[in-house]
Amino acid sequence: MSPAPSDPEEGQRPTLILIAGYARAGKDTLASGILEWCKRGAAQVNFADPLKEAGNAYLEYLHLPGDFFNEQFKVENRDFLIAAGRLARSIDKDVFAKNLVNYLPFIGPDENGDEHDIVVCSDWRYTNEWIVAADTLLEHNWLLRTIYVETAGVGPANDEEAYSILDLRMNVTFDQEFYFKPNARQEIMAEGRRLAQTWQL
Repeated sequence: MSPAPSDPEEGQRPTLILIAGYARAGKDTLASGILEWCKRGAAQVNFADPLKEAGNAYLEYLHLPGDFFNEQFKVENRDFLIAAGRLARSIDKDVFAKNLVNYLPFIGPDENGDEHDIVVCSDWRYTNEWIVAADTLLEHNWLLRTIYVETAGVGPANDEEAYSILDLRMNVTFDQEFYFKPNARQEIMAEGRRLAQTWQL
């Protein structure tokens, strides 16, 4: 499915792109394709980043080795992140959404002095994250784009993921939906590049 042409005025607004789909469906690959072809300052910031940072602070406090931003370490110790995330969401279900969107309007330039006009988030899972993002970013004239990614043969990792993605699909009208065959990395990257061009990112 080809992306719809972008309104020229939208190409000037800072933009948050939320990407949803099951784990291993190609979300990070699509994000990489988008970021690779962005002409404006761009960064990837995920809802789970503060959780990983908190996990690393926990390890550092106990003088333990490890890095939750390392994919292998994260996978091996996923139970810790799941438990910590559930605790945080039980206190405030919007906590990770608030952390992300309240940070975006004030995001500073990178080490080269380039502003981050485009932010891609590839771990969108919950409807409330979209609601918080839409409500908050509208006040700061940010544009919100939504994408759903599915790859044949890739299903939910657990019941919670199955429910959360189903809830998203029932409540959100995505700007773009992609359905890929297995082992389609190059095709996914190409669609990311096409989105960056079509949406004037």
